[in-house]
Amino acid sequence: MIKPSVKYSLICGAFLTGLFFVSIALGSNPMIEVRHLIVDLAIFFLFLFFAGKEYKDVRNAGILHFWQGINLGFIVLIPSIIIFSLAIYVLFELNPILIEEYKEAAKALQESEKELFLEVYSEEILQEQIRVIDSISSIDLVLKTFWKKLFAGFLIIPVVAVILRNKPK
Repeated sequence: MIKPSVKYSLICGAFLTGLFFVSIALGSNPMIEVRHLIVDLAIFFLFLFFAGKEYKDVRNAGILHFWQGINLGFIVLIPSIIIFSLAIYVLFELNPILIEEYKEAAKALQESEKELFLEVYSEEILQEQIRVIDSISSIDLVLKTFWKKLFAGFLIIPVVAVILRNKPK
């Protein structure tokens, strides 16, 4: 179970990191834009599916229990997110301009949705949000991204485990 999981985990981590670099190069901000969450869900689905499929078909005689699918999912997901998180931490430390660009984009997003925000919350809360954005560090961004990706992966793991499960006959 470990061999295909580690293989797909390493590939997934590298793919997530590469996609992050491509997004930055294309002028997109993957730390803010929601479409990146949707792309993450698709990427996690594909890599979890292929790891589970390889284990089921090649190493386990066509049998995959739900619990095995869940275990495979965790073994693929967590290291791939750690690889990604370490890579972007190094990137942020080497290029602090990316942190400033994130802050500017986050404040611009807050400003563009100010009216909607003020319908629900007060001006004081909006100003507090802006102060939080101003004080964010590279480790804060990395942890925020780590938890978002982990949550997205936790949504996908049971789906893949259900799709691939196959009990012995």
